[in-house]
Order: sequence, then structure tokens, then C-alpha cells
Amino acid sequence: MPITENVESLVAALIFAGIFYFGGVLRLPERGHHRRLLSFGAGVSVAYVFVHLLPDLETARVVFVQSTSHISLPFRDLSVNLAALVGFLVFYALENMVVWSKNTAGKRKGAAGAGGPVFWFHIIGVAVSVWLVSYLRIRNIDEGTVTLALYTAAMGLHFLALDYALSQEHGKLYEKVGRKVLTAASILGWVVGTVAELPQPAVVVLFGFVAGAVMMNSMIMELPREKEGKLGSFLLGGLIYTALILWLR
Repeated sequence: MPITENVESLVAALIFAGIFYFGGVLRLPERGHHRRLLSFGAGVSVAYVFVHLLPDLETARVVFVQSTSHISLPFRDLSVNLAALVGFLVFYALENMVVWSKNTAGKRKGAAGAGGPVFWFHIIGVAVSVWLVSYLRIRNIDEGTVTLALYTAAMGLHFLALDYALSQEHGKLYEKVGRKVLTAASILGWVVGTVAELPQPAVVVLFGFVAGAVMMNSMIMELPREKEGKLGSFLLGGLIYTALILWLR
């Protein structure tokens, strides 16, 4: 892999790590402005899903079929899509587990957010997806018509919204521990990507899993339980990102 490409992917990994590590500092002091930023980022993330991730899933499906043509596999044509479905369902289950834990904990005096095993299940699940995003970036599976800068911007805004949601859900436990775990996952994904290469079929399936996870997280970030999303900012983010992708084609 060219040194320049290594450096570019490292910059992306460092930006992701910085978003998690400094997420609390990056929040705007005015709540209304912060919600606009999150809604703008959610619009970008949703646009990224529909005009970039979904086309890439089809490309990944073709790559998987071709690279496993010498192996007898059931549901070969649907393997990548099934991996995306698994990623979607896993993160849907994690989110519901957190909601259940908060509702249960809320009945006890002084309870604040989900904790214990639920926190660790959630953080480890998110860390795996963050790790894979950094790993797949350097393994070149997530390349399309957009530049690395646009990819980094889309995922960075997505992670910013994810960071905010995790802070709201887990409170001080996330601030003390979760941030460090996700920061490390961002860097470790890049490190492993530079020294270890998985077989192409495995990489493609992992991409499908990450795509499903990103789809799920993108959809729930703009639909918070407080219903405080800013429609104008959401539409603006989606339209701007879509226009940039179409312009670069």
C-alpha cells in the first residue's frame, strides 16, 4: 500500500479518535445550535447511506460472488446483504437493550443511565463497528466516487452524533471509560489494517456488517426520543452531501 494512502487513512483514523476523545468539548454551548449540528450530521449520514453505502453493497456483493466462485456456498448472492441485515439487527438489539436497562434503572432512586453489563455490551458492540470502519478504510473496501475527505466528513459527523447519544444514554460511565475505548478502537483499526490482511470474501462480509450498523445508527440518531430533531438542518445536510457526490461522479 502506498505511503500516501497510509497517511491519508491515518489522518481519518485520528479524526475519528479525536471526535470520541474530545466529544464533550466539541459540543456547542447553545443546545439549539448543537441540535442543528447533530441534525445536519444525521442528514449527511442518511445521504451517505443511500447514495454511497447502498451502491457499495451491490459492488461488494459482486466481489463476494466472484471471489467465492470456487467454493460451494448457500445463498452466495445474498451473503453480503445478510451480513448487513445482521449488523442492522445487532445494533437495533443493543439500542433496545439500553432503553430497557434505563427504564428499569430509572425506577431506582439515583439511577442515571444504563450501566453494568448493558454498558459493556453496548460499548463493545460500538467499538467493534468503529474498529471495522478504520480497518476497512485502509483495506480499501470502502472506495467509491467520493473522496476520502467526504468519507471522513460523513463518518465524522455520524460519530459525533453517536458520541452524543452514548453520552446521553450512559452518562458518567461513558465519559470516564467509553470514550477511551472508542478512541482506542479507532486507532487500533488502522494499526491492524496496516499489518494484517484478511481474505477478500471476509473483508466484503465485514463491510456488509458495518454497512448495516451504520444504517441503523444513522436512522436512530435523527429520531431521538425527545423528538428534538431540526428538520431544516437535516434536509440541508442530506442535500449538500448528495449534491457533492453527484457532482464528483
